[in-house]
Amino acid sequence: MANSLASLKSLPCPAGDKCTAFQCLFKHGNDIDLPVTLSKHSEESLTQEITTPSDQVLPRKRIKLNSTTPAPPHPQVAKQDVMSPPDHLSSKKASSPLTMDRKRPVSEPAEAEDSRAENHYRSRGHLGAIRLDATQSEGSLSLARSSSTSSVTSQIRKSPSLAPHTMKASSVPTSKVPSHAGSTASTTSTASTVSISRASNTQASKHTQSSTQSSAKKPETLNPRLLKKSPAQHGTRLKLVGALHEQYARLNSELKKGAKDKTSRQLLLSDQELIIKTLDDEEEVAIKRFQIYANAIRNKIMAYKRMTVAEWKEERTSATKTSDEQTAPDLPKPIDTGLTRAQEVDFVPRLVWPFDGLQKHGYVSKIPLAEDIEKARASVTASGNVEVCDRCTRRFQVFPGRRDDGALASNGTCTYHPGKVYFTERGPGKLSQAQKKYRCCHQNVDDDSGGCATASTHVFKTTDINRLASILNFCETPHNPTAPKDRAVCFDCEMGYTVYGLELIRVTALSWPNYEILADILVQPYGEVLDLNTRYSGVTPEAMASAERWVPGEDHRPTPSSEAKPKLKIASDPKAARDLLFSLISTDTPLIGHGLENDLNAIRIIHPTCIDTILLFPHKRGLPHRNSLKMLMETLLNKKIQQEADESTPEGHDSAEDAKAAGELVRLKVRDEWKNLQLKGWIIRDGEISVTPPDK
Repeated sequence: MANSLASLKSLPCPAGDKCTAFQCLFKHGNDIDLPVTLSKHSEESLTQEITTPSDQVLPRKRIKLNSTTPAPPHPQVAKQDVMSPPDHLSSKKASSPLTMDRKRPVSEPAEAEDSRAENHYRSRGHLGAIRLDATQSEGSLSLARSSSTSSVTSQIRKSPSLAPHTMKASSVPTSKVPSHAGSTASTTSTASTVSISRASNTQASKHTQSSTQSSAKKPETLNPRLLKKSPAQHGTRLKLVGALHEQYARLNSELKKGAKDKTSRQLLLSDQELIIKTLDDEEEVAIKRFQIYANAIRNKIMAYKRMTVAEWKEERTSATKTSDEQTAPDLPKPIDTGLTRAQEVDFVPRLVWPFDGLQKHGYVSKIPLAEDIEKARASVTASGNVEVCDRCTRRFQVFPGRRDDGALASNGTCTYHPGKVYFTERGPGKLSQAQKKYRCCHQNVDDDSGGCATASTHVFKTTDINRLASILNFCETPHNPTAPKDRAVCFDCEMGYTVYGLELIRVTALSWPNYEILADILVQPYGEVLDLNTRYSGVTPEAMASAERWVPGEDHRPTPSSEAKPKLKIASDPKAARDLLFSLISTDTPLIGHGLENDLNAIRIIHPTCIDTILLFPHKRGLPHRNSLKMLMETLLNKKIQQEADESTPEGHDSAEDAKAAGELVRLKVRDEWKNLQLKGWIIRDGEISVTPPDK
């Protein structure tokens, strides 16, 4: 078989010079036919290392070496097996020292990378080349392995782009070259060194040039930036980015037409600046308005669609000002009602909701009867105090006064989601649906993996008026002639869970519109505490335990403290806190709050003069949907409230902050209503609000 394959060398290759075979079996014009024979003295001749000049072309004939650890063939020549030696060589195959170390030992980890490169280039025929000496006597075959394998592979690792054809010669130490080949070895070593040096310099210059180009800022394309958490699908964001960019480009081109002076030309944006501005604005909306991204970005697009060139010019002028001249974007929006403080108090009764229409919003208008209260108590006793957990919806039993073993509730710990439920944006397509997720951990509501928070006991609340009255009955606000007439009162309460449900634990009252503290006091509930609901109420067990006991008739105001917050006093029970509030208000005192019915029901008050910001700023989808106080302050007044320093350990709300926020929203409503009346002819005459002409 070997002889028949060897005979093909005498036939010209059918492909000619276009042959691409790695080891072609046919003859080519650049092949050199050299005698390949082994003599008796082959072992002695193999001790000499001979090299050929760098421009000599190696023969195509390949000799299979007897190696105990042969290197695997290169993937590109895997199908071309190594040719078998002639018959006169096979007899000496076992005893011949024609062996080559094709694989470095595993015990040399420092040269592992050199070994991999060496094996690769050896399989390609570039390293460890077989040198044939045609002038040596008896036609003996000599195998010379380049002594510079490690140095060449090191250059390969440093210069990966070094082409194989640049390594036609290998540098060989002069000491190992026979005397008759000294000049050839010297020439070969010099040529190899120059070739590698040139390749290294070329590679270094290319690397320096690419580093300089990469250091420059790459221009951005009109593609939404990658966010850690995307508010919508990429296709949706891409369309919205394109629509926003279209409006920016329109306004910029219209401004360009009228830009005749230097100042106007400085307001123009280049194509790349338009793209960057679009991506910046879209990214800001995606991060800060994550829950309402779709509506927020669409409203932004519509606003710029209706914007005139003059307004765009004003906006660009403001954007090009220095940081010292322009107003900080995070500053709260000032409220200028156009009225004095006294006039605001005179105007605010116009915002009072009719008392007869408050019942459908959860307000109590009548004091529960004694027989209804007794029925409610009997039903609780008959049920064995079994309730449904307000957080995990599991049934459990409460033990007022504690059970014999000291327990206040049964059924172990409570695992729940503290965050509210929200809906994600619908994806593209008619069959796509919005997903319901929890705000606390963004887990799907339909998942059965359990909650993300654990409490020691289950808790419950009740909204039944008779059950609430069974603990403390409701009372109408009494007439108080000592209550000042020149103010309204901002009111807010905080509640915690006890064995009787959700009870009052803090009361705060501020004067409006000056926001002076009238009362801010903790309240000891009637029932044993299950959970103070610190995540929302902001009241901690330490504050309740260390609070100074307030006695009616003494100063109820908070005690100044070196800490950031003053130290609050504590009332003995909810009734004492209610009497304190009655001393500050009267029946005609406007009571301002957000979701005021919850606060009034917690303190058991029926008040006829209520201003509820939920009713002043209704949700676009109507009740029972409600706008949160935090959202209203951020969107309408650019003020952030209820901020947590650490989301993992929330400190809860501050009732004084919430009460003041509700008062600010009322002032905003006063401003808007007064503007509407001015358009109808209302004026201020002699310091008082009046309508003109007088007959109207």
